[in-house]
Amino acid sequence: MLRHVTPHIRPTTSSHRNAQAGCVGMRIGVASNPSSGAGRGARYGTQVRSLLAVYGATIVELSGRNAAECLAAARSEVLAGNLDALFVVGGDGMVHIGVEALAGTHVPLGIISVGSGNDIAREFGLPIRNVPRAVHRAVTALLAGRSRATDTIEVTHRSGNAHALAVLSAGIDAATNLRTNQLTWPKGNLRYARALFQCLTEFSPYGLEVEVDGKVASGAATLVAAANTRFVGGGMNIAPSARTDDGLLDIIIARAMSVPEIVSLFPLLYGGRHIHAKGVHLLRGQHIRINAKPSAGAPAPTAMADGEIIGEVPLNIYCRPGSLELLV
Repeated sequence: MLRHVTPHIRPTTSSHRNAQAGCVGMRIGVASNPSSGAGRGARYGTQVRSLLAVYGATIVELSGRNAAECLAAARSEVLAGNLDALFVVGGDGMVHIGVEALAGTHVPLGIISVGSGNDIAREFGLPIRNVPRAVHRAVTALLAGRSRATDTIEVTHRSGNAHALAVLSAGIDAATNLRTNQLTWPKGNLRYARALFQCLTEFSPYGLEVEVDGKVASGAATLVAAANTRFVGGGMNIAPSARTDDGLLDIIIARAMSVPEIVSLFPLLYGGRHIHAKGVHLLRGQHIRINAKPSAGAPAPTAMADGEIIGEVPLNIYCRPGSLELLV
């Protein structure tokens, strides 16, 4: 639900002056990955900090050499009660860090989306690769108290637990995501397509048991996704009916498919038309369990969410309603 909804404020000179006056004394954490994008992460982070300084905010630097350092710094400041907001600068992976740090708190998250996929910004209609607009949008939302109470995903597994905002994948979608992260060429959607092609050369359907709110299905599966948002892979509409404020996750399961069937299904993902394809099933629920079923197929790949590694099956996946305040 959108809280204190106000009309969108265009970045005019007047609204900039209001933002500058209102941010004085506010402590805004800024997290970016300086090593990402061949140094672009550092430049974007510097640009965001410079803009926030003009707005009059007190900047709390939370960037680190890697994701773990960023998350540890953000969590420390949040637990100490030192932040009025956290702005993350980067792609969906940086948003993931913000969600991990803020889920279950009342500290709002601002997204400065400058990554390669930007699926989370796409979901919420936020500026993409336009730092001044994104900062202004987040600042004016913060000053207006305009935050959206957004559902998140909580996952427990053998190694611990994690929070995510977008889509958890545990089938060929997860294997492709992991392979995409390992490639440096080409850029954008073509890199995802290359990763998928590589995964298909070694693909065998996965043996899985999926339980949704107590209802169990098992067998060989190709794709398994628990979606809070609609998009993955730089704009593929994997869950066209997913909503971030309904307290439910959309679960998309595709039965065992041959490589030609997967290739024919792939283009349908961009328009969300795969939902109506033969062998694809859509369920909705609050609690999902994913277990291995070795007798039914190959071992499941490492689960991924928000483009990041989560862990191995078995997985317990929960929808946590309204657990993140998002600046929109």
